[in-house]
Amino acid sequence: MFDEVSRVFGYSMDFYLKRLGLIVIFSVPFIFAFLLPVLVAAPTYLALGGVFLRTGSIPEMSFLDYVITIVAYAVTLFIIADTIVNVNIVVRSKRTLTDIKFEVMGALGSYATRIFYIYTLMLLLLFMIQLVTYENPLQTWFYPIFGLALSFLLFFVPPAVVIDNLDTATAIRRSIEMVSRKPHLFLSWVLFAFIALSFVKLFADLVFVSPFSGYFVLLVNSLVLLPFLIVLQTQMYMEKYPLAR
Repeated sequence: MFDEVSRVFGYSMDFYLKRLGLIVIFSVPFIFAFLLPVLVAAPTYLALGGVFLRTGSIPEMSFLDYVITIVAYAVTLFIIADTIVNVNIVVRSKRTLTDIKFEVMGALGSYATRIFYIYTLMLLLLFMIQLVTYENPLQTWFYPIFGLALSFLLFFVPPAVVIDNLDTATAIRRSIEMVSRKPHLFLSWVLFAFIALSFVKLFADLVFVSPFSGYFVLLVNSLVLLPFLIVLQTQMYMEKYPLAR
């Protein structure tokens, strides 16, 4: 188990450093995706370089605020989905020897749309849980547990869609099957992500003042950390292929 995790991290870092320039270029849209909900009139805030919705502000929102927030989050989710697809294509190109430019152009209407549907479903489920448990003391522990369980089950959906060209339902089923067999890959990914994100946040708070620290974290996460986490996630998925190790 430890050897597998160590091997995957090694492969991921080696590939990430070799294709760093291309990966960073494809990751630039992450910046716009995370900034969009903040720049529009939506009840959002930055934390650890991510954008989150203020549930307590929902009752005070007007109809126009609802429309703007929904559109902003929809556009954000699609940009994130498309960017994740593009990074996955860079990883897949090593195994399939396909033309990256051609793949990226064709992925917008296929892979990105499927992942967008799944991420939208996840967001709606999380939002429903927030509303159902609103002002309930159980929300402080039930919502994080539900979010973690949902992320666990759907962890391998993006690489399943891009690497194996699976449809939405099959990608969800494949993700559940694989993460159930190898939960240690998901747990190691989460642990690394938590430590790395926390380190960047602490460093930014020590060096910069607010709000610049928040935007520094967003920039580093968008161009450096998140792309590596995607590469790592995809390499973990490709452990199912012995010849790809």
